[in-house]
Amino acid sequence: MDLRAEHWEHVPVATWYNWVAQAKSAKPTAADLAVARDALRRSLADPAALSQTIAPATMPASESADGLTPGEARRSLNLIGRLEELWQDCLMVRRHAIKHNDAGGEDIKLLKAFCQSVNMRNGIIGNVLAALDKLWNMQKMQDFHDAVIDEVRRESPECAARIVARMARLSAATGVQDDGARV
Repeated sequence: MDLRAEHWEHVPVATWYNWVAQAKSAKPTAADLAVARDALRRSLADPAALSQTIAPATMPASESADGLTPGEARRSLNLIGRLEELWQDCLMVRRHAIKHNDAGGEDIKLLKAFCQSVNMRNGIIGNVLAALDKLWNMQKMQDFHDAVIDEVRRESPECAARIVARMARLSAATGVQDDGARV
């Protein structure tokens, strides 16, 4: 029986044989083999015994983000650093795609790579502009909320406190905590 053809035909042949080689490279100890044989022997009489012996795969738990402030979240993402790294990668592709001519100019050596570099840089610029637009809108929204709360506070500090408390409840209900951090 060809296991790949029966259950894994969507997997490329090279990938399949890489998996097989990786599985064969692990050398179990005699004790590991004895435990496995015993589990298989018990599962012949009781198939449920196998599921009790073999633990299901579980994903590792992610770190809790409960105490993460907006500023820490932004710093942990390091978006500017990541964009800079991507930009440098694009320039590396560009340098690979061009050659310098005798007149001191540049000629395209690899058209496809050159075009890919242009497209990648264009995408990065588009992403940066979209992010700046979102940040600008968030800043304007924060300025608007601050102006409304300040004006209400002048007339009625109690009313302003109720509005701020309600906005905090709404933020908490949506999972977006406003800890006073400014964009």
